Amino acid sequence: MKLSVENYVFRTRFGEFEGLEYIKKAGFDCVDMSFYSYSSKRPNPLDEGYVEYMTSLRAKLDSLELKCNQSHAPFEMGYGARFDESDASYKRLVHSIHSAAILGAKAIVVHAIHVPEGEDLVEYNYGFYSSLKKYCLDYGIKVAVENLYGHAADGSFTPVFGNPELLSDFVLRLGTDCFCACIDTGHASLNGYAPEDFIRGMKKGVLEVLHIHDGDGLGDRHVLPYTGDFKWSKILEALKEIQYQGEFTFEILTYLRKFPDELIPDALDLAYKTGRYLINKFENL
Repeated sequence: MKLSVENYVFRTRFGEFEGLEYIKKAGFDCVDMSFYSYSSKRPNPLDEGYVEYMTSLRAKLDSLELKCNQSHAPFEMGYGARFDESDASYKRLVHSIHSAAILGAKAIVVHAIHVPEGEDLVEYNYGFYSSLKKYCLDYGIKVAVENLYGHAADGSFTPVFGNPELLSDFVLRLGTDCFCACIDTGHASLNGYAPEDFIRGMKKGVLEVLHIHDGDGLGDRHVLPYTGDFKWSKILEALKEIQYQGEFTFEILTYLRKFPDELIPDALDLAYKTGRYLINKFENL
């Protein structure tokens, strides 16, 4: 199993190109390239000229012998947006799908659109995701549907594709030729599941992408495994039981961004060692 880490903190601290050097130096096999929350102070790489920019970024990855295993689209799409490129947010989403393909990603995570009370979440998002299929076919990449959450008026968490049966059935309905599921371990807990139970509840051939981080069921923590309350031996056992074939991808941005720049290499070194430890346990089950 390959070890990957999401690049958001490195991109915002050191720049998109130099940030990759930190990931490679730490020993990671792969990187999860995120396209969300670009600085408003400079041109967005997903706008005009994005193909040239992403081609140069791919050259940087190749020079480092670092693979982009997956990506994360911007989450700009809101309820009522048009599902075609006349809508600016949708156009940028399409550019992100193409960009991920240029970088070599096998899948890009695209968040579901939150809907108002009374609207059918599943049917609305079926129309949304279905509109992306032609781009998956054009660019040779899958869109991953993530288990998400929302907030109720009283501050409690509400599920958005927040149970494994619903998520599995939705992906199967879309078709696994162009779509797959992403399980976020922290989001599983916010929707009332132990991460291992969510994983075990997924139907065969659906789960291809992971967002791995620790948590406590009280908030979206994004911290390093063994610094929260999750049972990592059980999570690994569940992944083994469903014969998970993908990468082990950390989404530990909260853990990383607590450190000053000077300590990022040390923090990343611990993350790398933790990931290798977990992968070794997985492979020896």
